[in-house]
Amino acid sequence: MAIDDGIESRKKEVIGIIGGGISGLLACKYCISKGFDPIVFESESSIGGVWTKTMGSTKLQTPKPFYQFSDYPWPESVTEMFPDQQTVLEYIESYASHFDLIRHIQFNNTVLNLSYECNGNSSISGDGEWNLWGDNGDVFNSNGKWNVSVQDTRTLSTQVPNIPEFPQNKGPEAFEGEVIHSMDYSKMDPKTAANFVRGKHVAVVGFLRSGQDIARECSMVNVPEGFYDRVEEGSIKLIKKAENFGFSKEGIVFEGQAEPVKFDLVILATGFKGIDKLKHIFESPNYQEFIAGSDDSTTVPLYRECIHPLIPQLAIIGFSESLSNLFTSEIRCLDGKFKLPSIEVMEKDIGEWDKYKKRYSYRKYYRRSCIGALHIWHTDQLCKDIGWNPKRKKGRLAEWFQPYGPQDYSV
Repeated sequence: MAIDDGIESRKKEVIGIIGGGISGLLACKYCISKGFDPIVFESESSIGGVWTKTMGSTKLQTPKPFYQFSDYPWPESVTEMFPDQQTVLEYIESYASHFDLIRHIQFNNTVLNLSYECNGNSSISGDGEWNLWGDNGDVFNSNGKWNVSVQDTRTLSTQVPNIPEFPQNKGPEAFEGEVIHSMDYSKMDPKTAANFVRGKHVAVVGFLRSGQDIARECSMVNVPEGFYDRVEEGSIKLIKKAENFGFSKEGIVFEGQAEPVKFDLVILATGFKGIDKLKHIFESPNYQEFIAGSDDSTTVPLYRECIHPLIPQLAIIGFSESLSNLFTSEIRCLDGKFKLPSIEVMEKDIGEWDKYKKRYSYRKYYRRSCIGALHIWHTDQLCKDIGWNPKRKKGRLAEWFQPYGPQDYSV
């Protein structure tokens, strides 16, 4: 069923937005400001994206001034530098209400796949090139249209990875205890989670955001009195970092240790398969191949980390990580006249950006642009794209010594 009633008379292009998280809300707000007619498809019954799927004890890991909308600062009543989950959700909901975004959202709507219908010669050929595309620079210049479940229109896509990633070849089936993913733990309310881990020896695999939060919650429930004093005294030995591990009947065997460490419960805070989710939302095998890249690829090759050179009508906002995903998601939506270069230029730029990340990051972590130099360089490029001066501070001293934040990029 196509949503096309009145589109011609209103002379508004309909923009489909997948996901009602921060990136989706930003895309919706800026689409409205440019005169488009956005429709947001949200699979849940509320907005907030990943913040609706985190534990209540989770807090911002970025200082509040660097995690805010450029034109909608935190209310003065929020005094904590690192607000908790509920406070963040209230802030996001307040933003959506302030800019009247809720009426554009269709809740409890899951997008199963995207397909592209081509009219005339505006199609993808066998070698993966867009006919009649490459040098006109218009992101949405095509005679074709996207089909998004019940909607046929051009699509702006935002993704939240939620397919759990499990360690390969670790043998959890040998373990007689219970193994769950952090996503399953996060779905529990605080009381249920506390009862679930109480009295158990718990191993948390992974040390990024969710892993640290879960470990803290487990320790609050189970840590014995005087534990930290005994660690400081040296009477309790902490297990050293191990690159590899495997499961045994009784628990986990760490690399370099003969005996397993006994556990009752293992929680895998090992991330999500974001690329898999993004790949399989496309009906076309060609598009799936474009997104996935090579078999060993761990990133999606996106120009300015939001547009694939071979799928120029699809913007992927919020997929790549940075110092503040809110900040970088917004700047990719900001006002300005944006013209794409040719496919060849975009592909070359993607390669240069990849080298730049690798140069300033450690090992595999170069895949995430969370290093300050990377973050600033990336936003500078986006400013140039939309015709802005990348030097946003007032005065040379401020440029040299003051950190950049979201409000430096307010329209």
